[in-house]
Amino acid sequence: MEVSCKEIIREDENFYTIKINCTSDLSKKLIDLGIKWVYKGDQNLLWDALITDLVVYNNLKDKLPFIPFVHDEKLGTGDHRLIPFYKNPGRYTLTEDYAGKLTGAVYINQDISYGLLYGVPIEPSDYNDLNFKLLWLAKDWGKYKDIIKQDGNFLRSLADFGFSLDYENYSIFTGSGLMANRETLTSYFQRNPKAEIYYLFSKSLGWYGIVPRYPEEISLSSIYFNDELLRYLNTLFILGLRGTLRQVKNKEKRRGILERARKIYNWAKEILKEQNITIADFQVKLAEKIVKDISEDYNLSFQRTSDILKIASYEDLKNKDFYYFFDLLLKYPIVFSQAYNSALNKARLPLKRILIKENTFQPPYFLEIFNFQGDRKILVRCNLEIKNKERPYIMLSSPHCKSFVLMSKENLISAETFLKTLYYSGKFPYGFALIGKAGPFMAEMRRHPRVLAVPEEGSKYAPMVDYFLGELNSYLKNIPDSHLIRIRINLLDNLDKIDLDLQVPKFLEVYLGKKIINSKEFSKIWKNKVEQVSKVLEVIKGLESGEYFHLANFILYEKGYMVDLGRSVKLIKKLEAKGYDGIFKNFPFPKNFLSTVYELLNERKKIIERIKEKKAEAPRELFELRDFIEYKVLFLFGVLIRSLLIFKKSLQYLNYRPYSIILYLISPEFIKDLIRNSEIYLERVEFKT
Repeated sequence: MEVSCKEIIREDENFYTIKINCTSDLSKKLIDLGIKWVYKGDQNLLWDALITDLVVYNNLKDKLPFIPFVHDEKLGTGDHRLIPFYKNPGRYTLTEDYAGKLTGAVYINQDISYGLLYGVPIEPSDYNDLNFKLLWLAKDWGKYKDIIKQDGNFLRSLADFGFSLDYENYSIFTGSGLMANRETLTSYFQRNPKAEIYYLFSKSLGWYGIVPRYPEEISLSSIYFNDELLRYLNTLFILGLRGTLRQVKNKEKRRGILERARKIYNWAKEILKEQNITIADFQVKLAEKIVKDISEDYNLSFQRTSDILKIASYEDLKNKDFYYFFDLLLKYPIVFSQAYNSALNKARLPLKRILIKENTFQPPYFLEIFNFQGDRKILVRCNLEIKNKERPYIMLSSPHCKSFVLMSKENLISAETFLKTLYYSGKFPYGFALIGKAGPFMAEMRRHPRVLAVPEEGSKYAPMVDYFLGELNSYLKNIPDSHLIRIRINLLDNLDKIDLDLQVPKFLEVYLGKKIINSKEFSKIWKNKVEQVSKVLEVIKGLESGEYFHLANFILYEKGYMVDLGRSVKLIKKLEAKGYDGIFKNFPFPKNFLSTVYELLNERKKIIERIKEKKAEAPRELFELRDFIEYKVLFLFGVLIRSLLIFKKSLQYLNYRPYSIILYLISPEFIKDLIRNSEIYLERVEFKT
């Protein structure tokens, strides 16, 4: 029997976000709350979407309309800094996810994992939260990298963490697949060595995607398959299959994996024989085939954002109800912008803020214009600029949208006025859709009597929406109720329901302590391992750069490499005040890491003694050698911190967001187990009075 519970999971001065457990009675709970429609949108149905969609479908039991859809987003965003370094022609490139700063950044959504187990990207802010600055390593990397890349002992220490500077043999050291875009990145790093540090310390492991090389404002429903895109899609699938075969060691399971891979391959060939297939079409058709193969009892029908929001007739104009927040933006632009910008600040999201100048602003919305090129439907994505008062207008523009201005006879102070101006302009004979960017779109899709479903860890924008609603309500009052359905797949917790011998990637092996582990054991121990890693991160949090040499002394002392702590005693007292309980003694630091740090500290000690002996006459070379040794020690600790972060964050993330297509390859029956054993809860925003 389920125990009902409510708890506060988020709050500020304006609201509480309440968690309501409702796994066994989702449809009843939603009906009691007056919910009429359940939506769930995804840019990639073959990631966690299929499983989470089936969980929602299974729990609603046909008592409420369930509308899963492909969210018509862009294909992704490539690293614009690489544009001059591509050596062959093409529109697309294969990439791994990596974070911003000097490297640039990528955003992928047509992606796959290299087998079941993959590592998530680590943001520079994650290091900053620990007070470890990547700039400590980046600023001198250009000076030291060639020497370091020739140091075999040092490289072996890095490899124990699954961290490799050998790009040609990358997969051997990481166990997570090849390095994507190797030649282009290598050329770029020769020009910008600092960027290499941000790439290496932020990149995902075994997580691959396709992105356009050049900026594109084209939606998934308008990207049609050609030979190049097909090659990349094939590459993604092969990477996922190879990784799965590499990680699953059971012979009979591997035979099943290959059988289902052939099914997917044949389905894909059948789908792509049709004329004019877009990425969105392909996702929907392949997803529906996989769902039916898992169970004939499942009957999901997928829509698209642009079709849900499309206005192509006067009836659409009158009856669509997806513009409440856009209406607020036009009625109260100052209030809306203050609430929106404040919410972005509170959620620490680096998105564009709304700036209003002389009654002119660019809203966090875009327009999808329906058009045709021959017999192909094309969605043209346009950015918006709105001016009110003194000759109000709507301006549309983007790299792929012909820039033009629509003058309005009246001030654009409501969604109705805005939409009528567009509709009656005669510029959109095939229709258009007004779509909010991440925050406003989510706010609208979860506005009562709708509810939006997302996986746990599934949207970094959900907290921002809560802050946004709270801020709006503090100004305007009577903001409608807002709910979110959260789905917990709990993959790792449920690995005991399948018998797999898993060869784990290096970044997991280092703390699991095994190259091959049975899924049942993995299920039992993973949370405890994450807890141990979290304790180590908490202990070293907040250290200054100079304190890492004392930390090295202490770790070596606890491991029996040293008998004297010397001046490092001060740091020990600091760590004990933070709750240090002896965790270093039994923590599985790799032996190569410990021995290399030990040698470096001894070398540093000797050089410092020589500098003291010679005093003012000490040659500059001694100081330079000391600086290089200290750099190497800091570099090793940076790699240690990365390995701790990627172990912790990846397992927590993977528990909730496995790749459906990989799980289908492994076992459709296991997917049914996951559906039965998943958890569901609601998030409800309650405003403070």
